[in-house]
Amino acid sequence: MRFIILVLIIASQLIAQKATKREWTIFNKGLQDYKTGQFEQAARDFEIVLSKLPHNHLQTAHHLMLAKSLYKSGKYQKSLKECEQFQKKYPDSRYIPYIFILEGNNYFRLDRLQTAVEKWLKAAESSKERTLQEKALKLADSTVRYRLDNQGLLYLQHELRSDFALQFVLYHQAERSYEKNNFPSAQAALKRLLSLNGQNTIYEAKAQKMFDYLGNKQNSAIRVAALLPLSGSNADVGQALLAGAQLVVDKYNREKGLTIELVPFDYETRIATALQLIKEISGDLSISAIYGPVENDIATACAAIADYEHIPLITPTATEKSLRTLSGESIQLSIPMDVVVQKLGHYAQDSLHLKRFATVAPIDDYFVRLTKLFIKQQQQLGAQLVTDQWYYPGDLDITPHFKALKRVGIKLMFQDSVMQEDTTLTQAQVDSLYKLYQTEQNEILKETNSRIDSADIAVKTIDALYMPVFTDDISMIASQYAYWNVQAQVLGNSDWYDEILLKKNRSYINGLIFTSDGYLNKESFDFRRFRNGFRDANKRTPGKYELIGYDTFNFILSAITDAPKNLSREDFLEAIKAAPVYNGVYRNFDVGKKRYNDAVRLLKYTNGLILPIQ
Repeated sequence: MRFIILVLIIASQLIAQKATKREWTIFNKGLQDYKTGQFEQAARDFEIVLSKLPHNHLQTAHHLMLAKSLYKSGKYQKSLKECEQFQKKYPDSRYIPYIFILEGNNYFRLDRLQTAVEKWLKAAESSKERTLQEKALKLADSTVRYRLDNQGLLYLQHELRSDFALQFVLYHQAERSYEKNNFPSAQAALKRLLSLNGQNTIYEAKAQKMFDYLGNKQNSAIRVAALLPLSGSNADVGQALLAGAQLVVDKYNREKGLTIELVPFDYETRIATALQLIKEISGDLSISAIYGPVENDIATACAAIADYEHIPLITPTATEKSLRTLSGESIQLSIPMDVVVQKLGHYAQDSLHLKRFATVAPIDDYFVRLTKLFIKQQQQLGAQLVTDQWYYPGDLDITPHFKALKRVGIKLMFQDSVMQEDTTLTQAQVDSLYKLYQTEQNEILKETNSRIDSADIAVKTIDALYMPVFTDDISMIASQYAYWNVQAQVLGNSDWYDEILLKKNRSYINGLIFTSDGYLNKESFDFRRFRNGFRDANKRTPGKYELIGYDTFNFILSAITDAPKNLSREDFLEAIKAAPVYNGVYRNFDVGKKRYNDAVRLLKYTNGLILPIQ
């Protein structure tokens, strides 16, 4: 895309030049080689023209493209030399800002960062094109923000002479002072910036915004960006989380006399929109933290930017374990997948004394990873996986999977029986004996003209059956489990937490144990107060995600209540990490310095009731 834009710019500026058809043909040959990534060949194309036809009508374009081709070929010093010659030969060319950008790119590759920034600032100042100016300033901004230390920034302040460039440097000095809570120093830098006549309108606007914010900071709100999917495929989740959180904020502001402002940003359930918005949020210094996103992939992508921008990212639902290693700024208020598996796995070993287990799960990215984590952990703890059965989401008949499971169980019954008689038998010998046993049983059935329904045979040789499933599959899974008479302890994931479906299938899965990120006692005073308050405020009955939004924001606000009045982003993060264990209406929170919630709940469905085990 950038190449096409460059060609259009060159073409528009060369229309007035009366180039011959031959000159255009030669020039287009070089452009084609450049476009297809043959940069060394493109450089030779442009060099030949400049040496053979030094007075052609397109010579400035040839010089520019030669410099660009050399840069793309990794010949940075040669490209810089070409840029220098261009400025001497054509000081009034409209390509000069492009040459400055190219010089900056070359110096950046040579690790001469201050010089690179200086050249990009010259490009921005000399250009009358807004898009080119924004591009040059973005390059300079990213380098200063992520690559230059305070000494490097101070060097630029002493070396740069134009007010335009100085305004850029002063803004970054103010930003760094703000991040260290040195507000007087930040205000002094901004005041000086705004007194200059550098015509750097982009940074003048940013500086004025920060200056106004700092001037009113003593009375300003603590602002939190709610980066949520308020439209798109997950709109129901985002809107519910926001509604629950807003209920807490409104109550907090009334009772505490503080002003917490929840600022909604809708990323439409699109990762590109989320990334664009988090950059916008990060640039607004009045925002102390980000609440969201919801999905694992979008939260992970945003966490990388949050880490660069040093802004806390507090996700209420993401469970991807890589979040806590990817970013030091991320907080997971939902429980990561590996923590859930660890909690259930240790219970299976310590309390259930699990020795043999099987799994039945859908072929879905999340469930595959969850199940494999469980299998790996159990095997490390000494348990034996006897079979793992996988079905496709949406399958209406999973009889073959349970039939296979039953066959394994029956074979284990035979194996256990013969091993009791002779413990020296090898597995190969057991397999051979089992084949003989099957043959004999089939002959008996033929002679007696009878049949045996294997579903009538109770299998008790599998200690536990781990079945993480979608909520929509509960009825199908439960009935199949009961029909095939595999008498194992059923273990499940949080999708089993559906009271209506559990009651419908109570005779099938009585004794089910499953993990959850929370537990709801609908008879508790706290829940009734939440439900009534939500109904009064929103004229509807809340669901699970409204409750999660309510609990998570209660935890967040409890953490920052005693934090400094002028709450910086760093203060916000440290306050969350220092927060004590908090028990909500549905969720509990135990976060601390590890930056993720590990308050896993184990629940048991028994005799029509869902009860917490621990």
